[in-house]
Amino acid sequence: MILIYEPQGGERRTWNLKEIRFMSSEAETVERSTGLEWQEAKARVVKGSMLALRAIVWVLVKRDEPSLRYTQFDPAETEIGVDFDTEEWAVVRDEIANSPDMDDEQRAAALAQIDAEAAGAEATEPETDDIPKDSAAEASPTAA
Repeated sequence: MILIYEPQGGERRTWNLKEIRFMSSEAETVERSTGLEWQEAKARVVKGSMLALRAIVWVLVKRDEPSLRYTQFDPAETEIGVDFDTEEWAVVRDEIANSPDMDDEQRAAALAQIDAEAAGAEATEPETDDIPKDSAAEASPTAA
């Protein structure tokens, strides 16, 4: 899954969760900020939780902006989001292609939409070399 942060008038930033190495202090900060256990927070991002998404993106942005407090990081809901990487889009496509709950017309429409979305994901997928592998600064929940 790819996390996206694109503040209005700012530079678009993306992180592929498969490639990111979170420090335990960062995971703990997400837990303290959200009240969710780390694995639950990651699972909730997949399910569309704005709370979990905001906290995880904040920790990632905080790597470059160590003094950024959680209460200062309040992006518009349109400024943060998620996308699938190429492999994840392939899984979604296969599930739709093999779904017994769709007729041929519905399946064709859904697959066309998936193919369009996947093409957009390939164009924006971050390069592995561009992804920070460790924390530049410890994220502090007391600085929130």
